[in-house]
Amino acid sequence: MNHFTLSLATGAIAGAVAVLPMVARKASMRNCCAMFLAYLFAGEIVFYSDLPYLPWWADGMGVALMLTLPSATIGSGKENRLLPMLLNALLLGFLISVAEHYLG
Repeated sequence: MNHFTLSLATGAIAGAVAVLPMVARKASMRNCCAMFLAYLFAGEIVFYSDLPYLPWWADGMGVALMLTLPSATIGSGKENRLLPMLLNALLLGFLISVAEHYLG
């Protein structure tokens, strides 16, 4: 499996893990698609970039947090779901970094 395919697969898996709870809560399809695409692109960006002044394990956390923050802010609605969405971004970003470090 080449580097590009591995980054797409990692981003797709992270996106699916992020969208599953949203589908269970009956979130809108637009919010689910936005979150899936944010993690798909986060996988690509983490695999092909290196953020300065951050260790390898924090690259994915930073990228996922930056890409998820706008969608989480809009998609949180009147309920206070912003904090769990951002914590989810940190966790999944860390897992993307781990996959990139050990598999890539």
